Amino acid sequence: MDWWRVEHIDRPHLLRLRAEMQVPGLAWLEPGVEPDPNGGSRYWQRAIFQPHGLAGHLYWKAITPFHNAVFGGMVRNITGTAERTSSDGAARPS
Repeated sequence: MDWWRVEHIDRPHLLRLRAEMQVPGLAWLEPGVEPDPNGGSRYWQRAIFQPHGLAGHLYWKAITPFHNAVFGGMVRNITGTAERTSSDGAARPS
C-alpha cells in the first residue's frame, strides 16, 4: 500500500496503518470489522492525526473536506468487494 506501513494487526478485527507521507504530524488509518448484532458484519474506518504545531492543525483543517470523498470511496470499494465475495473466499463478478 502506497504511503502506509502496517503498524498493528488484530485479526480479524483491526488493521492499523501508519502514514509514511511527509505531513506535519503523525497519521494513522484504522479499518476494522465487527459482528453486526442483526447478522453479518459491520465495516468501519477512522483516520487519526496527531498534529505537530500550527502547521499540523492548519494541514488537518485544510484536508478535512476531502476526507468524505476519499474515505467514502474506500468504504464503498471495500464493502462492495466483500459483498461480492462468497463465503468460500471466491470473488463473484460485479
